[in-house]
Amino acid sequence: MKADNLRILSENGFSVPKFQVVNPNEDIDFSHFESELFAVRSNDAHEDGGKFSYAGQFLTVLNVTKENVKKAVLAVADSYKIRYYEKSLGIKSKNNIASVIIQDMVKASYSGVIFTSNPKGILNDMVIVVGKGLGENVVGDKEETVTYHCYREGASYKEGSDIFLFPEYFVKELEKLGKRIEKLFNKPMDIEFAIEDEKIYILQAREITSLDFDLPVRILDNSNIAESYPGVCKKLTRSFAKEVYTKIFTRLGNRALGKSVKYYKDLFPHMVDDFSGRMYYEISSWYDILRLLPLSAWIIPIWQKMLGVESEKITFSKEKPNIYIKSRLLFSFLYLMAVSQRKMRDLSTFFKKEFRYFDKKIEKEDEPKKLYFLFKEMEEIFFREWDLTLINDMVSFLSTYFAGDKVKKSLSLESKKPAEALNDLIYTYKRFGKKSPKYIEKKKRYIKYYGDRTVGELKLETRTFSTNPESLDKLVEERKNLPIKRTKGKYVYKRKSLAGLSTNNREISRLNRSRLFGLMRKLIDKIALKTVGDDIYHLSLEQVRDMIFHGKDFGDEINEEKNMLLVYKNIPTIRRVELLGNPDIDFCDVQAIEKDGDERKDFLIGRGVSSGRVSGEIIKITDMRKVSLKDVKDKIIVTYSTDPGWFLLLDVAKGILAERGSLLSHTAIVARELKKPAVVGIRGLMNQVESGDMVEIDGNRGYCKIVKRS
Repeated sequence: MKADNLRILSENGFSVPKFQVVNPNEDIDFSHFESELFAVRSNDAHEDGGKFSYAGQFLTVLNVTKENVKKAVLAVADSYKIRYYEKSLGIKSKNNIASVIIQDMVKASYSGVIFTSNPKGILNDMVIVVGKGLGENVVGDKEETVTYHCYREGASYKEGSDIFLFPEYFVKELEKLGKRIEKLFNKPMDIEFAIEDEKIYILQAREITSLDFDLPVRILDNSNIAESYPGVCKKLTRSFAKEVYTKIFTRLGNRALGKSVKYYKDLFPHMVDDFSGRMYYEISSWYDILRLLPLSAWIIPIWQKMLGVESEKITFSKEKPNIYIKSRLLFSFLYLMAVSQRKMRDLSTFFKKEFRYFDKKIEKEDEPKKLYFLFKEMEEIFFREWDLTLINDMVSFLSTYFAGDKVKKSLSLESKKPAEALNDLIYTYKRFGKKSPKYIEKKKRYIKYYGDRTVGELKLETRTFSTNPESLDKLVEERKNLPIKRTKGKYVYKRKSLAGLSTNNREISRLNRSRLFGLMRKLIDKIALKTVGDDIYHLSLEQVRDMIFHGKDFGDEINEEKNMLLVYKNIPTIRRVELLGNPDIDFCDVQAIEKDGDERKDFLIGRGVSSGRVSGEIIKITDMRKVSLKDVKDKIIVTYSTDPGWFLLLDVAKGILAERGSLLSHTAIVARELKKPAVVGIRGLMNQVESGDMVEIDGNRGYCKIVKRS
């Protein structure tokens, strides 16, 4: 098998050292070799197969002179008699004619292994392990190594600090070789390589045997959820998010499927997951849910497009639903869609009433146990009906899709209200002063309704205007000298199309959601004051419960989580993760790999989501809190994604470019409201441009042209 794979590689243009397959007793012809030294390797019939690798089981002899090749061949062949490996794995050995590989010796300055998929079960994570010197020392753990992780979308990082100086331009070349070899064999491969005089040689290639493809493929994607949970999230937020989604989808399943929900209830705890400290949709579960819908083969591509993942593969873990389930869901689906807009209005009224009730109760309570019970009560009441917002989202997705380009011209959506209220607050500040009763009253009202509308508003650890009112004064002070756009008269929403109404209701529900999470945050902060302080955000919901009711000490767990957060922050955001089953994933100290600037493109294509053309200077933003309005004014924002808290920056910018997003992302909605050209979903955008670059963007056709680099 090993020799066969080497032959295939050589015939397809890969740099493979000259080799010959010989039997132990035959004469050796050295005429076609180029080296004076040789590597003698095993070529057992079972070796490097699809099920068992036999890695390290047989002898390899390196730096062999011509005079000693025969002796080395006999020694390698003799190692085939050792079959402990086979016995332990239950392999039935056959009497095969022993053969041995003789190769030109590569005088390697660096050697290593490429796993085109992470053997732990991360399918789209290519792992490259490199060490100094010969490969036998590297794979035998006799040399220090450095490990690189290269995801298919371009995100890369390396484990550990620089143990030795390895030219990292080789990483890109090794990644390309890995992809080519995987494509050639059409399976994840384990590839040994050596580098001599700037040339990469392939020493052997075999199938990765540790991947169990009988397990389900789980696909995680953060194309849309990153708007709500940007960047790394603390443990309490990750735990809470999973619980919320489980409750909401369980309720939706019961509402829509009745008794048939039992076939799908195992999906509901897996609608979201976390990876490297970040939140993801587990969209493989979403596909199973969407498959239940009438016309699912048509709806799923639309949903993919609106989410920004239309080019990705679709997987199902469940069997195709029977006609009874499809029929039951058809009637439920049509009914819920028909009443969705009325239900959303009723839901909003209900939430306003409950917000007032719980706000008062939280204000009066200080005892941690009672606060925790109040927390669970809020969960039960608010998330009991929250599944209706998912129905409205589906209506919004479908109606917006049919509306097409018309939706790009939609104005006066609900998310505009916070900005209008803020502008009114700034106007009052300028006219009457910070200490005036009018300003104080309007500030109080603004915080009540919009105080939790900010960047990362669904992260419980986020500090908002509600938790830090002084930050609102600072923002007003900063913005007071900028032009203010005030809306005269009462705010009225006039658009009557289904796309407009459903999208508007979607924004209302998001505002309600931010207020709800603000209440949750307020409650958690009060528990924190009586327990472990801000460290509470490093605990899961279950650990908070055990701390309050059972007095458990989680000091070690808190310190471990703090250390892991530092690691997570050094891992680049990976848009998509493909997992086999539930692999154990551990991260050691990592560093992001800077991408090769020579590969930058001057014409970038994404999705136009807000009409118009504009040219100007780029400002690249990774953390919106580190830039001021003056920094952004009249520039084109470039970022990974935005959320509602970016409104003020978008308002003064000339246009928006985002690496992630869809037609219904907040970036898109706000850009349309502000009549700012916007292009989202530009793969690798953040690696392609730098602040100061001059660009031209077209929100109609969905492209960005780099006119001049800084």
